[in-house]
Amino acid sequence: LLQLPNVNFSAEGSRPRHIQIRGMGERDEYTGAPNASVGFAIDDIDFSGIGMAANLFDIKQVEVLRGPQGTRYGANALAGLINIKSNDPTAYRENLIEVTAGEDDLTEVGLMTSGAFNDDKHSPLYRFSMFKHDSDGFRNNKFLGKDDTNGRDELFLRGKLHFTLTPKTDLDVTLLHADIDNGYDAWTLDNNFSTETDEPGEDTQKSTAAAVKFTLNGSENFTLTSITTLADSDMTYGYDGDWVDYNYWGRAFVYNYENKKDRDTFTQELRFVSKPKSRLFNDTTDWLAGIYYSNLDEENKTTEEFVDDWATLDSTKSSDFEANNVAVFGQLDHNLTNQTVLSGGMRIEHNSQDFSSSLGDDFSPSDNLFGGHISLSHELNQNHNVYTSISRGYKAGGFNAGLGAGARKDVIQFDKETSINYEVGLKSSLANNTLKTAVTVFYTDRKDPQFDGYDSNFVFYTENLDTAENYGIEAEFNWQAATNWKIFGSLGLLETNVEGTPINNRIVIDGREQSHAPSYQYNIGTQYRSQSGLFARIDVTGVDAFYYDNVHDFKSDNYTLTNARIGYEMDSWEVYLWGKNLFDQEYTTRGFFFANDPAYANEKEFERLGDPRQIGVTARMRF
Repeated sequence: LLQLPNVNFSAEGSRPRHIQIRGMGERDEYTGAPNASVGFAIDDIDFSGIGMAANLFDIKQVEVLRGPQGTRYGANALAGLINIKSNDPTAYRENLIEVTAGEDDLTEVGLMTSGAFNDDKHSPLYRFSMFKHDSDGFRNNKFLGKDDTNGRDELFLRGKLHFTLTPKTDLDVTLLHADIDNGYDAWTLDNNFSTETDEPGEDTQKSTAAAVKFTLNGSENFTLTSITTLADSDMTYGYDGDWVDYNYWGRAFVYNYENKKDRDTFTQELRFVSKPKSRLFNDTTDWLAGIYYSNLDEENKTTEEFVDDWATLDSTKSSDFEANNVAVFGQLDHNLTNQTVLSGGMRIEHNSQDFSSSLGDDFSPSDNLFGGHISLSHELNQNHNVYTSISRGYKAGGFNAGLGAGARKDVIQFDKETSINYEVGLKSSLANNTLKTAVTVFYTDRKDPQFDGYDSNFVFYTENLDTAENYGIEAEFNWQAATNWKIFGSLGLLETNVEGTPINNRIVIDGREQSHAPSYQYNIGTQYRSQSGLFARIDVTGVDAFYYDNVHDFKSDNYTLTNARIGYEMDSWEVYLWGKNLFDQEYTTRGFFFANDPAYANEKEFERLGDPRQIGVTARMRF
C-alpha cells in the first residue's frame, strides 16, 4: 500500500485494514457501528473496514480509485475505493505452484488450476486457488519464552466458475473463504520487538463469501449486469492492554480486552449500460443507470478485564448494528467531438441504521444523501489526454455508543460529512510510447468532516469538526528505457488542514495537519529482465512523518524502505531471492500517547514498529 501515492494505513491489528487515501480514512474501529471512508472490495464483495481477507496470489489487478465514488459502481465511498480483481477462468488448461521460505519462519504455498470442464467450446470454465501463509510475527515474548505470539497463520481459498448460458448470456460465480488465525502481541513499554505480555492477544477472521454475476447482452439497447454478493465474517480482536506480566509492577495491574464481531453483508446491484443503438442525443451520448441495495448486520461482544490494588472490574457488553442502503445512480458520457467527452453522474441514497446495546443504547438515524460528478476529458493529440472534474462525496452520520447517561447530545450523535473534490490531470505517452506518465492535481473541501478520537479513559468516538482541506499532487511514470530494462516511480504530495475545536481539546489541532496524512510519499525503482532469463528489481519507498491522532501531537519519523529481488525466469518456472526492508530501517505504523502504568502518572509515546528486514526465496512452476 505504501508504494501507492497518497495511500497510507493504520496497523491497528495484525494486518492493514484501516486505510487512508489522500489523508482521509479511519485509523481504528471500536464502536460496533462501522462506517468506512475508504471502500474495500474483493471480486465485487464488500470487505470495507475488515480487509484482512485479501492477498495478492493469483490477482489480476488492484485498482485504487481516488476521490468520491458511486456513480459508476454500486457502493459509495467518500475518500476512494480499493478494488481487487482476481484472475478469471481460462478456456485453456493452466496450473501454478508457488513456494516461499524466508526469515521469521516464513512459509507460503500457493496452488492454482484453471481450464474448461470439457472440450466443448461452450464448456463451463473454472479457476481454483489456494494460498497458505505462516510466519512468527517478528516478536520475541521474553516472559513466555516464545517467538510466535505475534505470528500469522492464514489460509485463503477461492473458486471461480464461468458459464455461457446462451450466446448472449453469461453467469460468473465467485466463492471465497479466508481463515486467518493470527496472534496479536505487538506493543511494548520500550517500543521494541521484545514483548513481555503474559496473555498475548489474537486477531482472527473467518470469512465465507460468494458473488454471483449475471450478464445479459440479448437486448439491442443495453447490457444488463446483475451482481449479488453475500459474506459472513466472524472476527476476534483481543490484546493484553497492560503489555506486561501480572507482577511486572510489583503490585496487581492487569488490563485485557477482547472484541468478537459477527458481520453479515448482502448486496444487490442492477446495472444497465447502453449500446451503440441506444445512444442519446443523436448517437453522441452513452449512458449508464443502476440500482444498489446493501444490508450490513453486525453483532459485537466486548469483554474487558481490569485488576488493580483497589478494584477488580470485569465487564461484558454487547451490541447489534444493522445498516441498510438503497441507492440509484447514473452517468452520461457525451461526445462533444471525437476528442472531447463531457461526463456527468449522480447518486441518490437513503441510509438507515439501527443500533441497540446491553448498555441501553438505542439509535435509529437515517439520512438522505446525494453525490455526483461532472468531468471533461480531451485528447490533445495521440500522446496527451487532459481531464478535469468536480465531484461531490458524502458519508452518513451516526452515533457514539457506550457513553452512558448524561453524555452531551452533541457528543452522542454526529452529522453526515460532505466534500467537494476538484481534479485536473494529464496522461501522456512519450518517447515513441516507451514513457507513460500521469499527473493529477486535486483539492478536496470537506464540510462537517468526521474525525475519530478518544479520551484519557480510552473511550472512542467520532465527532464533526468545522471544515477540512486535503490537496496535493499525484504523479506516476513507467519508462521502458531499453528492451530489457525499465524505470518506474510515483510521487504523492499532500497538504491537509483542519479547523474546529475537538471534544478532547487539550491539544489544539485547529490549523494543524490531519492524522496519518504524510506530506510526501514516493516510490522509485528499476527492473531488468534479460532474454537469457536473468531478472533483477530494486525499489525504494519513502514516507514523510505524520501525526498519529487528533488528540495529541505525537508524530512518527520519516523513513525509507528498500526492497529488492533477483532471480531467474524460464518459460515454465522461475525462482527469486528477495529482500524486504533490505537495510533494516526502523519505522512505525501506529502511535499513542498515554500512561500505561499503575499510577497513571507517566504519559509517554508508544509506537507500533513495522516489520524489520526479511530475506526469502520464492519459486514458481507453471504447467
